[in-house]
Amino acid sequence: MNTENFQESRFNPEEWMNRLFEFMKAVQYFAIDLIQAFKTLLQKSLLQVWKEIRSATSKLSPVDFFFAGITLSIGILGGMILIAGMGLLSYQSFIWLQSGVWNEYPMLTVFNFIFENTAIHQWLMNPESWIGIQKLLLWLLETTPVSLALMVPGFSIAVTAACIFTLALIFRFYQLKKM
Repeated sequence: MNTENFQESRFNPEEWMNRLFEFMKAVQYFAIDLIQAFKTLLQKSLLQVWKEIRSATSKLSPVDFFFAGITLSIGILGGMILIAGMGLLSYQSFIWLQSGVWNEYPMLTVFNFIFENTAIHQWLMNPESWIGIQKLLLWLLETTPVSLALMVPGFSIAVTAACIFTLALIFRFYQLKKM
């Protein structure tokens, strides 16, 4: 009798696989129904949002479009500065992968290019006063890479412009909705 109980309680892989497949089929049907319901809700909500946007857009003034254009232009400029910094970093990485030597582009190079033969350049190279500030400024210019000096302000400008644009759009939408 012990052997019969043992044989009855043995693991049956075929039955287990059949149950697993049934479960997977139920999950598949659930996922299809969930996606279909989400798609229907999304279509209805997008249609409603589009109607709201069209009604609010017709009430906007030329001044609204002018300031929106300026804000978007500032955001695009910030994005271009960010992309320039990322491009320089990518170029440096590509050259490093090829040669194994990292080419540094410190801000001092840009500073020397822009301010060559000016009073501030002469002061930075041979200070007669404010030597502590000169050392601090020279250290910052030597250690800060150009790619970082482009990416940080570019990202900040782009995000700030996007936030201002979004907040102004929401504020103006609710302002026009009350009219």
